[in-house]
Amino acid sequence: MATDADRAYQDNLELSKVEYQRREVYLHSHPRCLSLVLGNACNIDCIHCYQAKNGDNLLHPEQVGLGLRRELKAFYPFVSTLRVQGGEVLAMRGFRELVDDLAEVVRRPVLSISTNGTLIDEQWAEQLVRTPFANVTISIDGGTAATYNRLRRGADLHLVLANIERINRWKARLASTRPYLDSFFVVMRSNFREIPQYLDLMAHHQITDVSLLTMEISPENSARVPTLEADESISSRNEVRELHDLLHQALPRFRSRFRMMRMSGLRTLFEAHGLDGDFLCEGEQNLYPDSDDLAAAGFDLCPNPWTTLFLVENGDAHLCFLSQPIGNLYCDSLSHLWNSPRAIAKRCDMIAGRYLASGCSRQYCGWREGKASPARREAVQSPGPLSEIVSTQPSCDHQAPLALVRRLMKEEERKRLASEQLTRDAEARAEKAIRDFYSLNAAFSAYRASWPVKVAHKLSRIAGFGQRRKP
Repeated sequence: MATDADRAYQDNLELSKVEYQRREVYLHSHPRCLSLVLGNACNIDCIHCYQAKNGDNLLHPEQVGLGLRRELKAFYPFVSTLRVQGGEVLAMRGFRELVDDLAEVVRRPVLSISTNGTLIDEQWAEQLVRTPFANVTISIDGGTAATYNRLRRGADLHLVLANIERINRWKARLASTRPYLDSFFVVMRSNFREIPQYLDLMAHHQITDVSLLTMEISPENSARVPTLEADESISSRNEVRELHDLLHQALPRFRSRFRMMRMSGLRTLFEAHGLDGDFLCEGEQNLYPDSDDLAAAGFDLCPNPWTTLFLVENGDAHLCFLSQPIGNLYCDSLSHLWNSPRAIAKRCDMIAGRYLASGCSRQYCGWREGKASPARREAVQSPGPLSEIVSTQPSCDHQAPLALVRRLMKEEERKRLASEQLTRDAEARAEKAIRDFYSLNAAFSAYRASWPVKVAHKLSRIAGFGQRRKP
């Protein structure tokens, strides 16, 4: 029998679908997918990791973390997925407490993690299956141990594959289909020729979904490895053509072996070199969490800003992990961020086809630019009573340390804006003084150039000359 919590969850799904299809920009539905980058600490050193390695952690200091955990719990009843990642999430401070928080309010398998797979011992493997987690994503960037170990320094491919098998054994022992296992592969110059080997390896180890995405060059990984872009970015036409031909041959052979094969960044890369990217099915099979019911065919409008709230370790909030932030959780509550002015503006821009202006990534989403997507013509039925959803707005304890941080941040923002206004006022006064000077100088020059002044000047010179001639 369905409980009140089950009905609230289903109502939220239906409301989310209605709002997406009607192209609403202020949402009464809550995020279907809540993604958290808890921190950037990691036990290995990937040369292409785009994160800073400064020790940021959403849940620390502890008193601020407690306030954030309370806010997050208000969203858990409505989510289909709580996705947690790092750094390395299994080594992250606060992760186990987050799992306990979720277990208090949700019985559905909604927890997904992204991991490098090196720390999945027997205890973790059992917990991943018994909880159960919904998904475990393992990042594997090579089809051979030599390539993988070079790109993911401190990790060993054979160990990671053995840890995947630990999970598979526990799934068999407990007769569980969960967690689903999937994998990410970052496409680089030194590993793209191993994609067929990688796909074969993943199918052999019962990975159900794979994702191929191009490498992101960030200030952080460029600073750590100054030659990274020159060494690993696929930019020459010959290499792009080789990658295109390889995928054109490999994808049809492997699609039947996986539940889903997602691509991101490849279509933009191919189209920039005049190559067809339709065969990738990037519009239909992209990184769209919890969106399968929103469109019967491809997504002519990216659904992520209608389904996803993505929080990173410095507090920035995004509506997709590939886009610019729409605010920061240390400045505003999560419920306000979901419908903040920048969030609403992003949805408006995307509906109009202005993806890049909305803050989307040119690398991953540039192929969508200019493709407007107005509301669907077909009638969309209301999902029925929504009072529980609409009235159940997540709130925060205004006496909590997190609220204090927000007040301090707002005060700093007020001071910054006031300082900027003073600077603008001073600049305006200085510019006016300069304009007045030039105006007076021009008036004086015009005065000196007038004929009466010129005549007077000449007469004064003649009179002065005559006085100097007198004995």
